[in-house]
Amino acid sequence: MSALPEYRTRVILEGEGVPVVQGIFLETGSAPPDALPGTPVYLKAQIPGATSRKAQGLVRRVDSIDDIPIELKAIEQAADGAMEGILIASGLDIIKEYYAACTLDFGSEERLPGGVLVFSAEGGSGVEERSGSLVSIPFLLIAPPSPGDIMDALPSSVPEASAESLASLLHGMIGTFLKYRLTVLEANPVGLLADGSVTVVDCRAEFEKSAVRKGDRDLFMIPGSKGSADLTPLERKVAAINAADPSGTGFFRQNREVPPAGALRVATNLCGGGGKMLWEMTTGYRPSIFTMNESDTSGGLSAFKSCRILKVILSQEGAQVLILTGSGMAFQNQHHLAAAVWKALRESPTPLPCLLRFGGTDENRARELFERVSGSLPVQVRTYPAEIFPNAMADDLEVIALSEALSVDPPPPAQGEPFLTVEVPPGRIFFYPELWPFEESPPSVTACPTGFLKWEDGTLSVDTEARCIGCLMCECAALLDGNSEIRIELDMPEEVD
Repeated sequence: MSALPEYRTRVILEGEGVPVVQGIFLETGSAPPDALPGTPVYLKAQIPGATSRKAQGLVRRVDSIDDIPIELKAIEQAADGAMEGILIASGLDIIKEYYAACTLDFGSEERLPGGVLVFSAEGGSGVEERSGSLVSIPFLLIAPPSPGDIMDALPSSVPEASAESLASLLHGMIGTFLKYRLTVLEANPVGLLADGSVTVVDCRAEFEKSAVRKGDRDLFMIPGSKGSADLTPLERKVAAINAADPSGTGFFRQNREVPPAGALRVATNLCGGGGKMLWEMTTGYRPSIFTMNESDTSGGLSAFKSCRILKVILSQEGAQVLILTGSGMAFQNQHHLAAAVWKALRESPTPLPCLLRFGGTDENRARELFERVSGSLPVQVRTYPAEIFPNAMADDLEVIALSEALSVDPPPPAQGEPFLTVEVPPGRIFFYPELWPFEESPPSVTACPTGFLKWEDGTLSVDTEARCIGCLMCECAALLDGNSEIRIELDMPEEVD
């Protein structure tokens, strides 16, 4: 996980209406501005992830404006180049300190993942020693508590006159936590002032880089992809796939960081925002897992397109295992997706052992497909029902990653001229009549959900009033229930090594 220092955490809190103490941020080496808060002020080094700053001389109280340049210089020397800058924060007349934090609840096989609001009427330094005073308020990510719910849960030691403003502040913290997909958001202390108002005095946040939205990357100081020149070769391949078939979402971005020593390198195919969110929550507290790529395949894209993108995902150098998880939404048929996964695994030159969780339309048929084909694959595959969440699946990652590859030859390329070239979604359908010399309709034709493929008088034809949706059902049925009479070829932008 990455850390967001106080001065940037303040920005996102203020944006959601959470009151924070007045302050000015100075970049390292900058001279203090002419307009400063009235003394006393606190000078605080801004170092992502730093703790115990006061004990290291990185937080100092200054009672005279004339002393500010001197103390700024002293903090810079103590930080020894590690800080992003210094926050000059106003001093406040605080009559009571509280502690508040939002953290992720990673759930279990029986419990949906969610969040937890943690509050203590005893804040400030040493709060760790007062863990018994913490009040926990769990909540679903799609149904956070209202200010009234929070106020009802506050301990009786909170003065009634300040309970409403405190509940409003905590509600704003939850909103910030959810909006920016944080893993931790902490305010310590939250100060109670003499007029009954409350304000955040100090704060910090932790986040997963892969969860940061593109529009927030500058705030979180994450380098973004400015254009094609910044794309990796595999990202360019996915961009070409999207250009050839723009229907549905096919997002893919590789992790630019170096995997920590010993971390398990996991390639991901995350279907829909829900699948992506569940995986990010799972890995937020697991430094032993290194996510090779961000991904989102959703929005009704075809199995043709899913298969192409999955071949790119599988080809990432150094990847040890693939995890695929659906969001539980019904925008992408999971049976069609399973057909795409099966095809990619048997055709890819770099297949990976897999953990597969199908969630959405026809999820049971998707699992049934893999129960039938697992023996035909060159890698170990484990499937999970939709009610099992990725946090439970992650416990199996290492076992499946270390499983032995199976000796299965890849299928030979299709021979001859295609029976039909489909323009949208792009693909070529091959039919081998010698493999089905019967009068009755082959399974590949009866499996076509749109009636695009027809069988008339022992001959394959197409219905011009229908269309191919790129579902791969014809090829699946030919391989499983027919005589391999239909094969489908899907071009890649270039060979995926």
